[in-house]
Amino acid sequence: MKVKLIDNRLLWLALFIFCIFMPGYNIDAGEVNFNKNKGSNQLTKIIKVENPISVSRKNETIALSYKLLKKEFKKADIKFLQIKDIKQDKILLTQAIDYNQDGIIDEFLFQSDFNSKETKKFSISLSENNAPDSSLVYAAFISKPEGLGDFAWENDYIGYRMYGQARADAQGTGTAIDVWCKRLPDRLTDKWYTPGQSYHVDKGYGADHYASGKNQGCGGSGVYYNDQVYFSKSYSSWKIMANGPIRVVFELEFTGWQFENNDIKEVKRITLDAGQYFNQIESTYKLSDSTFAFSHAVGIVQRTDSESFIEKKEGWFGSWESLGENNGYLGCGFIAPVSIIIDIKNLNNHLFGLLVSKPGESIRYYTGAAWNEFGPVKSFEIWKTYIENKVQCINNKCIVSIRK
Repeated sequence: MKVKLIDNRLLWLALFIFCIFMPGYNIDAGEVNFNKNKGSNQLTKIIKVENPISVSRKNETIALSYKLLKKEFKKADIKFLQIKDIKQDKILLTQAIDYNQDGIIDEFLFQSDFNSKETKKFSISLSENNAPDSSLVYAAFISKPEGLGDFAWENDYIGYRMYGQARADAQGTGTAIDVWCKRLPDRLTDKWYTPGQSYHVDKGYGADHYASGKNQGCGGSGVYYNDQVYFSKSYSSWKIMANGPIRVVFELEFTGWQFENNDIKEVKRITLDAGQYFNQIESTYKLSDSTFAFSHAVGIVQRTDSESFIEKKEGWFGSWESLGENNGYLGCGFIAPVSIIIDIKNLNNHLFGLLVSKPGESIRYYTGAAWNEFGPVKSFEIWKTYIENKVQCINNKCIVSIRK
């Protein structure tokens, strides 16, 4: 009996050791487990994401830095990481972005919803396939003749464009941001620019109901100098850094200013994520005379029926207007850090946010729009609340940590 007992112990010990080192065997320790990947054991980490505020977040984009990921996955190709929502047991859509296009991934993105002060856990591991699902965002330069050189971008909620020079000459403005009203989450840019049809007519998927006219539309900008706002010609060049499936990032360069023999150039970097109404815009100026002083002016056109609201102390303003009979209503909004807001002025039928501008330093702000006939924003009050909540989310980022 004694000999048999010793044999049983040895047998159990051998079985335990075999299971520990057997490829594909999992030990659930709550925070770390090991999984089979590409024929060898690969460490799977647990990401903890905390929403620190009482505002719920819909389609929140979580960005993991290259430095953080490379520390945890030293020999891995970051493009092949996989994110899973642990509670839902669901693989999430992801995107790797190389912002400066140097061949090194700068950020790895995924999205999730968060309730008030909710903490969620996600697993991150290597995958053998990084092919994305269908993209929720899209950006494109639209060549002539249909597009007249426009630059258009959209997500599953809303669409935008800035005019090419040919259309800008006809419209009388080169820096307006126009709005596309979407009735479907599908990619619609190609449909709107189909030859032989008018994108002002809603064929069941939305249309260009918003009239930016000779104005700045919903977030166009200019240079504020000597109590006036001066606008550039249309953009002179464009570059796309990321084009889905979660985020679009592109740059437009404007070269159309000259004041007192001082040449001014501006580069706008615009970022739009899936499931969001607001663009993040970073404007950077280059001047031939760095001592030339001016402000960056971001405008939203005001109509005779516009309902406007200004919260200067909180760093935002917005408006709500009719798009005409049977076309619904559109809300436009502006958000910027309070620290860079000089003033908010009603000037030339626009609400302008005047921002501190320093040559070579980027100015970050947000502009966006929502159509009441598609998506969650159905009224003036809901739009106002949406912007208030967006300000809180911008000012209080989710807290991300990786558990070992």
